[in-house]
Amino acid sequence: MIVLCVTGSVAASEAIKLAREFRRNDVEVKCFMSDAACEIIHPNSMEFATGNEVVTKLTGDIEHVKYSQEDLILVAPATANTISKFAYKIADNPISTLLITAYGHDTPIIFVPSMHDSMYKAIKGNIEKIKQEQSAIFIKPRMDEGKAKFPSKEDIVLESLRAINLNKKD
Repeated sequence: MIVLCVTGSVAASEAIKLAREFRRNDVEVKCFMSDAACEIIHPNSMEFATGNEVVTKLTGDIEHVKYSQEDLILVAPATANTISKFAYKIADNPISTLLITAYGHDTPIIFVPSMHDSMYKAIKGNIEKIKQEQSAIFIKPRMDEGKAKFPSKEDIVLESLRAINLNKKD
């Protein structure tokens, strides 16, 4: 199972298509959404796309622990805020708490940065910090119109399946 974390970028609308593409490839998807993502797309859209209830807050079910050891944690889109919080291990929402818990279990994590290019440049240091310390994977965004845009869903699916297969061989 892939845990798809959707954060507050306009590219959140692409996460619906991405989840459907995973399902077409027989991959089960569980979704976590940030408050900002919920302002862009409704959790019902992701529930439809994944076939699973969406996590928008942590409850007594300790979702951040329950889903932290799945095959892959995929943050798509990944905002500057989410990447920077993970770089410094700040756990103040369901997604950042899940990421830190997954990191503690050595669960593979992939980030798909999606933001304005100036923000992308500003957090390059945080991205490098994560790559060096945690060996997380970053899928390069498509640079266009002064923005670090969501790459193709096919590229994200391919990289995700590759990461899962590499982890299973270990």
